[in-house]
Amino acid sequence: MLQVCVSASDQDLATTGDVMQIVFGATTTAMVQTTGEINYLGTLVARASAWAERTLGYPLALQTYSESLRAHGGRALMVSRTPLVTVLRLFDSTATCEATALCSSEYVIEDRDAGLVARDQGFGWTQIERSGVGDFNLGLTGFLQPGLERRPWLIEYVAGYKLAASTSTCHGTSTGDEAWTTGATLPEDIRQAVALKAAELQANPFGVRSRRVGDLAVEYATEGPSGAAALLDPYRRII
Repeated sequence: MLQVCVSASDQDLATTGDVMQIVFGATTTAMVQTTGEINYLGTLVARASAWAERTLGYPLALQTYSESLRAHGGRALMVSRTPLVTVLRLFDSTATCEATALCSSEYVIEDRDAGLVARDQGFGWTQIERSGVGDFNLGLTGFLQPGLERRPWLIEYVAGYKLAASTSTCHGTSTGDEAWTTGATLPEDIRQAVALKAAELQANPFGVRSRRVGDLAVEYATEGPSGAAALLDPYRRII
């Protein structure tokens, strides 16, 4: 089970200035005549940010999560949200009455982009033992069935990209990764993709390839290999 404990206060993955640079060739409001136009560009940025997250299949802004995980007998657990910034707490049970918190020295973040948390003694396979007789399990009184693993490990962690520079600690929590939070970490490729998508929405608000009104026909350029979606390809997760 995955829960968001602290949501991102800002989920826009680009700024109106980024879009204005593409549309008007400037980041100032000189080419924008009304406040309504600026607000409209802000709405397009929000739509493009949501599009980027749908395309990649996971939230991008920095948030705090609580998640119960299964183990497969290896050295590492894998969380669902990445990039993994820091682990706040890791418990050996989801039952608060009997859970024991692992010491932070017992585990390490092995791969932030993959969301892997590892420890030397590993995490035992949390499979369920099934009972049965006959040919199905060769007469054994019990057998272990893959795919039905329990989720006894409860982890609280921070994951995602920081969208703007800040000197604050990660959601008010002092951690060894505190220095990481002082600057924006959102990759420029993602920011550029969102700005390009917002510009496409501004140029073609109807989302169509062509329109005709009487003798006037307009055909919109379609997205090619260098379009907004292509910039997101390196950040797709395959699990």
